[in-house]
Amino acid sequence: MDTFKGSFFTYQDFRDSLQGESPRPQVWKGSDLANLQRDMQPGDTDIVALSSESSIGGCEILPGTVISMQWLNPGSTLNQHAHTWWHLFIIQSGQGQLTLGDAQPVPVSAGDVIVVPAWNSHGFVNGSVDEALVMLNISNMPQVAALSNFADQNGRISKAR
Repeated sequence: MDTFKGSFFTYQDFRDSLQGESPRPQVWKGSDLANLQRDMQPGDTDIVALSSESSIGGCEILPGTVISMQWLNPGSTLNQHAHTWWHLFIIQSGQGQLTLGDAQPVPVSAGDVIVVPAWNSHGFVNGSVDEALVMLNISNMPQVAALSNFADQNGRISKAR
């Protein structure tokens, strides 16, 4: 018995199978996000993945993409790290420093837009004593996971880790 034998489909049937549902518009109110963050267990970094439905599967808002809100609390540091997915950060409020590898830290504040390509070491420092550094964080993490390439500088990421 050949347990590795594949199947075949016409190319047109395959193409037709790619016509999934179109994403729907979504709105997450800033006041709801602020209340959510306020009610979270305190930590250096609070982060939530936005979802288009009441299930974890809804976190892939657009195909291959996740959108998160991230709060780096006052006096906290998000240590440098690198991984297989890219980030697009949009600073919503607060100020701090972006660290990129061995380069000098880059000051960041509300309105700044930051692109961090895959495998670029990055982190943030919030030197404020009273204001969180609030970031909208968009990444292709679901796409990377779907390609079986979900990894960071320590190797492949799995639930057991």
